[in-house]
Amino acid sequence: MERNKVTLLMILGLLLVSIFLGIYTVSGSPTRHNKLQGQKFLKEGLSGAILLKIEGEIHSGRSTYSSTGADTVLARLREIENKPEIKGILIEINSPGGTVGASQEIYEELIHLRKDKKIVVSMKDLAASGGYYIASAADYIYAQHGTITGSIGVITMSPNLSGLLEKANIKMNVYKAGKYKDILSMFREHTKEEVDIIDSLLDDTYKRFILDIAKGRNISKEKIELAAEGKIFSGEKAIKYHLVDAIGGRREALQKLSELAEFDGILPLFEDEETPFDRIIQMFGAKFSMLSGSNTMHLDIYKSPVLLLLPSALRF
Repeated sequence: MERNKVTLLMILGLLLVSIFLGIYTVSGSPTRHNKLQGQKFLKEGLSGAILLKIEGEIHSGRSTYSSTGADTVLARLREIENKPEIKGILIEINSPGGTVGASQEIYEELIHLRKDKKIVVSMKDLAASGGYYIASAADYIYAQHGTITGSIGVITMSPNLSGLLEKANIKMNVYKAGKYKDILSMFREHTKEEVDIIDSLLDDTYKRFILDIAKGRNISKEKIELAAEGKIFSGEKAIKYHLVDAIGGRREALQKLSELAEFDGILPLFEDEETPFDRIIQMFGAKFSMLSGSNTMHLDIYKSPVLLLLPSALRF
């Protein structure tokens, strides 16, 4: 009973803090978003660019404080599509990758937007696998010398615990309808037929990965294949393999975006500024997502820059 009272008091305290921060956010100093609106940034006749950040694991659903959700990104991109005054998109990527479906959705939307708007990418510490997949949809890509990028490849992992279970005298009973329903089971050895099915799936995904990058970069798939096979590169080395166009950061990327958009000078950059209240809400959202079995997976093993295939989702 005493523990419940303490928990309730903590929740009430956090709620009061959240309300206070919300009031401060609404009535306090304007965010960058509001400042730019105050300058009539989105008024007819004025042009600008949008900053979009791809950070952490890429997955379906909504973004959290440490990951990027495809639904959040797609909603933002579709909003941008209907604003002719927005001439370009500057994308900053710091991500090891994520699920295939989510990365492909964002890639396809960027390819679609590229018909009417210019897109430039600025890579940070890491822009690999799914992160690079998204980057390849841009008109131009910048990386730092120390950026880790590439990792064009596919991997799947399925531990075999049968020996451990046998030692512990534990037997796993599996009831299934469908011969291959437990194809990635960790409780037994895989059959040759199952290995062939998995290999075929990985091969199809790998080929699509290469073809989409070749399309986005407008170069032959043969050149992409030279940089594939899961290899990772520094930003400087990636230029030699045509994965990246130049060394630079936000300043250089925005200047290039302005040039591609044929803007006289530097495009004003429209950036949503995260408030403390936003941060708290995102943190609570992430907690609730994990408790409810969300497909966002915050385990170190999944943060390596590879395409990872799991029973629940195909992942970069």
